[in-house]
Amino acid sequence: MPSSVESSQVDFLIVGAGPVGLLAANLIVQAGFTVRILDIEYEPNHWGRGDWIHGRTLELLEKADLASELLNTGVKVEKMSSYMNGQLKSSLPFVPDEVESKHQYLLCVGQHITESSLQSQLSRTDVQVERPATVVQMKQSSNTDYPVRATVMHMQDAVTEEVECRYILGCDGAHSDIRSQLGIVNEGETTETHAGVVDALVRTNFGGRRDVCILQSEMAKTISLFPRENGLTRIFVHFNENEHDLRKEQHNRNKIQLEDIQREAKRALLPHRLEFLGILYWSVYVVGQRAAAEMDAFDGRVFLCGDAAHCQSPTLGQGINTGFGDIFNLIWKLCMIERGVLKREVTATYASERRPVALQVLSIDKTAAKAAAGNQSEDYCNTVEANRAFTTGFGIQYKDETGKNPLLWSPPSTEKELKLQAGMRAPDYKVIHYATGQKVRLSQYQSQTDVPSWLSFSFIILAGQLTATASEVEKVLTWINTASMPPWNVYVVTTTPSDAIASCKGAISEESIMLDKLNRSQCHQGYSHGQASEKNLTFVIIRPDGYIGSIHRQGTGDSGIQHIQEYFDRIMPVTIR
Repeated sequence: MPSSVESSQVDFLIVGAGPVGLLAANLIVQAGFTVRILDIEYEPNHWGRGDWIHGRTLELLEKADLASELLNTGVKVEKMSSYMNGQLKSSLPFVPDEVESKHQYLLCVGQHITESSLQSQLSRTDVQVERPATVVQMKQSSNTDYPVRATVMHMQDAVTEEVECRYILGCDGAHSDIRSQLGIVNEGETTETHAGVVDALVRTNFGGRRDVCILQSEMAKTISLFPRENGLTRIFVHFNENEHDLRKEQHNRNKIQLEDIQREAKRALLPHRLEFLGILYWSVYVVGQRAAAEMDAFDGRVFLCGDAAHCQSPTLGQGINTGFGDIFNLIWKLCMIERGVLKREVTATYASERRPVALQVLSIDKTAAKAAAGNQSEDYCNTVEANRAFTTGFGIQYKDETGKNPLLWSPPSTEKELKLQAGMRAPDYKVIHYATGQKVRLSQYQSQTDVPSWLSFSFIILAGQLTATASEVEKVLTWINTASMPPWNVYVVTTTPSDAIASCKGAISEESIMLDKLNRSQCHQGYSHGQASEKNLTFVIIRPDGYIGSIHRQGTGDSGIQHIQEYFDRIMPVTIR
């Protein structure tokens, strides 16, 4: 019988120490809260999983100062190319041209490097993964400060421990035990389709191996090939559904061998040569798409994240990116709630925003995986191209279908007047910082706040010609400085030439002024149906996770203050005055 130890308390208890759990732990520590992270495995087992990090994910990781090692190690891939019978059929940028970001590429880097980097950052704060350990029971506690009581089993010593916590995050993968304990159904299907994967050192005379390549032929399976760090190459072989091997027996996960994967890869590359010099990892995946029926429980105290909440095939590299998206959506909300900045009801927006995204990921993956397994070249490539904006993360949009999401709100007239809407990713436009004269992106500028940049709202005033709008801008900024506001960065973006600003800026801080004179005033044009407004202010509130919370264009006799106040009155526990 397991022995027990005295109970303890912690703000966040994370179950699962894959990249999703490790990212959550890092953000929680950065925000100044306590965290413990458990994993049931004795040692990390991270070969062969999430190896694609998309540009939108890199934006968020960089904002949290967690991207440097990955960027220095991984391979940046800018193009996706498709081949038929050894001949180039099409080639297109991995990220759509209209996306405005410094990360217009795919980063290919092994999951072991991602996990090692996140674990290294976490270790600097004396937080270590507890192995092998897991939560075996959860119940509500009478302690209002720590309302969840978890029984933690330390498996090596057979010791149980009672832990009181504010939140539990289930980041324990597709076979999540936390999900099972909550009784949440994992909806979806598992097919008879399989994909073989191999990470190898190869020698080939195929010239396109620096791109993400889709290779198809009439005589071979569809394969996906892309570069990895340290000269590695990853190869996916998409086996057909209900396919038979040479013995006329149906393939299944146990019957597909390394030799089958290598053989099909060589056939697909013909007439080019492919030689395997060394195999670091190989496996066979069962293709399927599943999503948890719910993503939270215990009245917004227990959450499912990453593969515990949704899982799909590795066809389009969505797993780690969707999981990281969950974390960046959730953690800032919980931390601000605990700081007293947001209402507790905001916890409900995690599931309402992230579950539709997960379902769309599964839908696209199902179409792409079926086309790949059926060797339907045109359908597969069309699916990839049509969904590039979404799969790279830049085109993900949160929608408030029920009108109950307080974090997404704009006056009704906004939909007709402005190109960008609440719930869309805020483009990372290039501007010139007036105080220094340097070209910067809006995300680079950080006001002097006592919180991490990913835990701050941003407020953009598109001021047009500051010579005409300075007095209105000053009114708004004066109100902001005296109101009870959450931490945020303020940008006054103007089309006025720098040599004319000194005479009109008044009390507006030079540090907050950004000159919108690159690419035909792209910041003004991007928000306003391609037309820069020179006299009417436009106000944009950007959430800490980089999505537009509210956007409003000033009308006649409208200072904009009322709309700013209305937005924050919806989400803050204390009325702004």
